[in-house]
Amino acid sequence: MKQFSRLCILIAAAIVMVAAVPVHAQSSTLNDDQRDRITANCLTIKNTLSQLRASDALLRVNRGQVYEAMKTRIMDRFNARLSNNGLDSRGLSSLAKTYDDRLTIFRTHYDEYARQLDSAIRIDCARDPDGFHLAIANARSKRTVIHEDVKRLHVLIDDYRSSVIDFKTNFQRVSQD
Repeated sequence: MKQFSRLCILIAAAIVMVAAVPVHAQSSTLNDDQRDRITANCLTIKNTLSQLRASDALLRVNRGQVYEAMKTRIMDRFNARLSNNGLDSRGLSSLAKTYDDRLTIFRTHYDEYARQLDSAIRIDCARDPDGFHLAIANARSKRTVIHEDVKRLHVLIDDYRSSVIDFKTNFQRVSQD
């Protein structure tokens, strides 16, 4: 528990240090105070970024498995079952296809983020604080894209769930007639 608290504090400190440096256009440069703070805390920031990379990788694997299970164990199986029973599953199949496409985009964006974060970690921030800052800013923007991908996946999951409920309601109504 003590290690977890310490990890949280380190991550928060690195985020505050890096976030304290404004992110403008990619051509923006740091002032001397910002460069000095990055240089002075270079090792701490890099260690925290490495821990972030490890926790993000674990989260990506776990989340990716859940998203994949949603597709293969729920959507694909349910759609196949409907189709095998001669029921119209076009709407649900279309949603499942959209979900699969978004899942592929999520994977691609995560890989881009991971490469960018690795690139930032490899930069010697004591020698190149400007390049380091730019690399972190790029990684941060790629992480924001991943967050948007996750939100879209969750919307699609909710849409699929609603469509299944609608299908069930309509099926019960038709079956009673």
